[in-house]
Formats: sequence, structure tokens, C-alpha cells
Amino acid sequence: MRIKKALSALILALFLSMSVCVLLNLSANICAGLAHVTLLSVVICVSFVFVLLYRRFFLMRNTNRPTNYVCLHVERNRRRLQILLFSGLVAVLAMLFLSLCCGAAGTLSPDKTILALISFVKKCGQDLTYDEILVCGSRLPRTLAALSVGIGLSIAGLIYQAIIRNPLVDPYIMGVSSGAGTAAVAVVAFEFTFFGLFSSHSPYLIAIASMMSGLVAFACTMILAEKAGGLSVNYVLSGVIVGMAFSAVQTLMMIMAGHKIINVLTWLYGSFANISWIQLKFIFVPIITMSVIPLIWARELNIILLGEDQAKQMGLNVKWFNRFMLTYASVLTSICVSFVGIIGFLGLIVPHLCRMFVGSDHRIVMPASIFVGALIMIVADLIARMMYPGVELPVGAITTIVGVPIFIWLFVKKGKMYNG
Repeated sequence: MRIKKALSALILALFLSMSVCVLLNLSANICAGLAHVTLLSVVICVSFVFVLLYRRFFLMRNTNRPTNYVCLHVERNRRRLQILLFSGLVAVLAMLFLSLCCGAAGTLSPDKTILALISFVKKCGQDLTYDEILVCGSRLPRTLAALSVGIGLSIAGLIYQAIIRNPLVDPYIMGVSSGAGTAAVAVVAFEFTFFGLFSSHSPYLIAIASMMSGLVAFACTMILAEKAGGLSVNYVLSGVIVGMAFSAVQTLMMIMAGHKIINVLTWLYGSFANISWIQLKFIFVPIITMSVIPLIWARELNIILLGEDQAKQMGLNVKWFNRFMLTYASVLTSICVSFVGIIGFLGLIVPHLCRMFVGSDHRIVMPASIFVGALIMIVADLIARMMYPGVELPVGAITTIVGVPIFIWLFVKKGKMYNG
């Protein structure tokens, strides 16, 4: 049975990886033999990593029937995870297809959308019709970007909440969003090029500047927190202090931005409108890779929840692990906000939603967060495009509007069973 499940996982991983890679490859018009060999190697590596993770977290079961409450609780949560993963995969694929059919430019029927996808692959991205450009050139890259950013922010928020051990922590608690926003405002409003280091006409100037500034803000937070004692509360307070400092500078620049304030606000509240296939290569691959890797440290994150003293007794270097995971999550957050802007609430709400359903075991919560984060972000992006014709609404506001009622309902219904 395990061999059959492993083979099915391998086939599924190969199919999904090859589908995404082929679309990225064709869209970039890379047809050289060396590129195909490299692509095949990457697909095989990703597939085997997927199978190893699958076997570790889902196939390593105890064959004996659980006889105590703890085993029954774990088995129940595992079953919930299986249901959530299956339903989440179906929901994500359905919303992804719906996002390709619908948009501000009009709604296409499902058969036309499928034909446009097939024709796009056959033509290798050349001599495309209007429907093919609309579906594959505009909607598909932004939908894949929304999917990856939703996954990245959800995993980053989950890591922050586990390391800092505070349920109110989100991916921007370390000052990353304020630092990134300050640099973005400087570039958009004043064409700041970091003293000539970058070209003012570079399409990646805002992304590079916001990522660098976000990491600088994170470094300031880490230094201040370590100087203050390195406790969990020190990280939170240091992030608040650094974030307020960068936000103050950002506010002053926004006042002086003049008529460019609209462009500034568009970035600050998040948008996938300007995502193309070229930008997608710098978003999709790094975010998905960095979001899957933390599954390896799920057990260590569980140990951290027991407290620093207990974790040290179990052989974990707590200080090094905390620093590494906070840095890792901050880099992931910086990549997420560099191209699409600041999208709040998602990294805070998704881990809570998943814990309410499957418990607090990170071996189960992390895979669940991947699907839930992707689903919410795709839905929010679709609503942002369709709610107000002629104007694209900020995705960050939509994520809050969609997420708050769901969170309130779950909190009221399951709050007594939720132990954090």
C-alpha cells in the first residue's frame, strides 16, 4: 500500500512540476536543449523531495490501533489533514481555473479557456490570439503569483508565531513591511536609485529596493532585540519600534509625493496587476521552494512550543534555531512583498484557521497552511478584479474583508476547543 501511495505521489509530483515548468519555459521562449535537460533535472529533484516529505509526514504511521487519548487525537487530526488537503487541492484548482475564466476584461467560457491554454502550449507563446493573450499572458501569471504569495505569507506567519510564541504575530512584525514600503515610496515618488547603484528605468528597481530595505529593517530589529536580551517579547517590541521609525519616514515622503501618491498607495496595499511571466520567474520558484523546505523543521518547531528549557533538554540549540528561522521567514516575506506590495492579515489568519481544524502539530499545520493560504489569496485577487468594474481594488484590503468574517465564525464556533 505504501509503495502504491509513493508511486502515486511521484506521478502527481511529476505531472504538476512538468506542467508548471513547461508553461514557464514556453512563456520565456527558452527552447534550447540544455534548458530542457536542466528543467528535467529540476523536475526529478523536486519530485523526489516531494515523495520523501510525503513518506515522512503521511506514510510513517503506526500500524497498531491507537489505544489512548493522545493517539486518538493525533489520528483524528491526521484524518482532518487528509480531508483538508484533498478538499484544499480541489478548491485551489477550481479557483485557479475560475480565475482564468473571469476578469475585468470579460468572462470566457470554460471551453474557450481550455482551448486557449492548449493553443498557447502548441504555439510556444508565439502569434497568440486575443483570448490566448488574455488567459495565458495576463491572467495565468498573476494567478500563479497570487498562489505563491499566499503560500509564502502563510508559512512565514506560521514560523513567526511558533518562534516568538505569540498568536498575534504576523509576517510583518519584524519591520519588513515598513522597511520595504519606505524604499518603494522613495523609488516611486522620487525615483531614488540608491545613489546611482541601479538604473532608474529598470523594471526591477522597486522589487530590489523594497527587498533590500525590508531586510535592512529586519537586521535592525534583530540587533535591537539581541541587545535587549533576545527574549520573545524583545523581538516583538523591537519590531514595533523599527516599524514605527520606518513608517514615520514613509509618511513624510508620501506627503511630499504629490500626484504620485496614487501609485504609492497601489503598491502599499498590494496588487498583482503588473505581474508578467518574466516577473513570475522571480516570484514563483523562490517562494514555493522556500515554503516547502520548512516542512523539514516541523518537529523542531513543535519542540520550541514546549519552551526554551524543555527544547534545550531535548538537544535543540534554541538561540541558533530561533535566529535562523526568523531570518528565513523574513527573507521569504521580503520576496513576497518585493513585486506585489504589502498584503496584510493573511499571514496572521491562515495559521489560526488551520490550527482550529487540525490542531497545533506543525507536521500537519504547515501542509494545511499551504493550501488554505493559496486558496484565500486567489479568491482575494479574483474579487479585487471583479468587484468594482474599471478599477482594481487593493488585494490587501480584500484579504482582510474576506478573512475577518471567516475567522470570527470559526473563533465563535470552535474557540472553546482552540488551545493555540
